[in-house]
Amino acid sequence: MCYSELYKCNKLTLVKGKIMRAQIYPDGAKRINAKIVIPMSHKDVSDYILSAIVSEQVNLEQIQKLNKRELLRVAKDEIFCLGVEAPKSRISNVDTETDIIVRNYIKQMFPELV
Repeated sequence: MCYSELYKCNKLTLVKGKIMRAQIYPDGAKRINAKIVIPMSHKDVSDYILSAIVSEQVNLEQIQKLNKRELLRVAKDEIFCLGVEAPKSRISNVDTETDIIVRNYIKQMFPELV
């Protein structure tokens, strides 16, 4: 399947005349910043937030004071810093009580997620 067929298949359109912006990163490499849309369930969001708690970026009290946008920012930062596979190995270090509190809080904050 060629590039243009892929876009037709997914019903996405390319914007003509737009130039992709590259940025020089601290390691000296020039990279393109790309935004990718990924569907997430409440379990996915909870896993990334629990991973952030394990890495001590935030604590449980701070999580419970965040709104939807801020919760998603914590999850996004965790993906950016440690990658998409980060929570699978890290969330086993979270105690059961914290796990239940975070998962219930995410379900409460995001009732639209499946």
